[in-house]
Amino acid sequence: MIEINGLPSSGVLIYDSDQPRSANTARFIKNEIIKGRVLKLLDSNTALINIKGRDFSARTQVPLKVGSEMTFKVEKLTPVPELRALGIQFVKPEAANISAILSALKDNLWKSVFDKISTVKGSTPEEISYSQIIDSLPKKLLKSGKTEYVKEIINRSGLFLESKLKQAIGPKPLEPEQIRQLIKNDIKGMLLGLISETDDEDAKQLLSVIKSLQLLHISGVEQERKMFIPLPLLLPDGHFCTAQLLFKLPKLLKDIPEESEENENPLKISLFLELSNLGPIKADFTLKGKTLYGMFGAAVAETVEILENSMESFRNTLLEKGFYIQHIECRLKEPEIINEPLIFNIIQTTENNVNLVG
Repeated sequence: MIEINGLPSSGVLIYDSDQPRSANTARFIKNEIIKGRVLKLLDSNTALINIKGRDFSARTQVPLKVGSEMTFKVEKLTPVPELRALGIQFVKPEAANISAILSALKDNLWKSVFDKISTVKGSTPEEISYSQIIDSLPKKLLKSGKTEYVKEIINRSGLFLESKLKQAIGPKPLEPEQIRQLIKNDIKGMLLGLISETDDEDAKQLLSVIKSLQLLHISGVEQERKMFIPLPLLLPDGHFCTAQLLFKLPKLLKDIPEESEENENPLKISLFLELSNLGPIKADFTLKGKTLYGMFGAAVAETVEILENSMESFRNTLLEKGFYIQHIECRLKEPEIINEPLIFNIIQTTENNVNLVG
């Protein structure tokens, strides 16, 4: 272990054991999300953590447990790599697997499952159901602009299956065939059926990711009224993407209904979408009653120009639907800002720091 004095008070610093002031062999990338596994506790403030196949000594005030996994984000690369430890604010990391969710988003796991379903000869129930969710509904949404199609896509995302089943067996229970249709037209229900028939590994992995998202929402909605929803979309040009949608619901004032104008807390909505021709786009909207503020950010200058040219039509559409546009703009932003997963908005950084040395 190399003794490093005067470490900064924030972040996690990585040092290569052969070159004390560099970690090139670790090959970190800025804004990369990486995992570390606690191998051994050396003393009350020091642990041995494996990251990318290398073992690092960790000086830390964070309570660690042998065998537990930690997730980091690479903040800086120079003069030495600096990592930020990530954690779940209200859900234990072992309950909601954040790394699995991030990997699924990065690798577009929803597309892998759809590709497997669509290669099956003939029209299987899973193919019909999944195509309706990720193909037909998005096309209807883009053609009509009706928000009901957004609600339908979200409703079928797999995150609310148990709630729908609970309602289905309530005071006025559904018929067995209606329940089967309800399950079949929900991504989680469709995955359960597919796994029972094929034991497909990608389907199992996606099912696990959806379960982690559900666990994350238990705390996110109840404590901070935040909800993160991945939306698999097959666009008219054949491009398959998984959009990211983040809601920050208004904090309700006591004894005042959520829809009441007296409730002054705004609804905030963020959307991340990566298109084949335009690159990554992030949109942030704040809605208070019918008053709307919005900002589009893109990593490509040409995309910003295209968005600006479309703003007049977008404004008119919103005005026709009864909204008052307070302000809306488009900005060119750094790729790492645009590409940061929206799920980070319901994950907090640990207050204590972990200092790693090779």
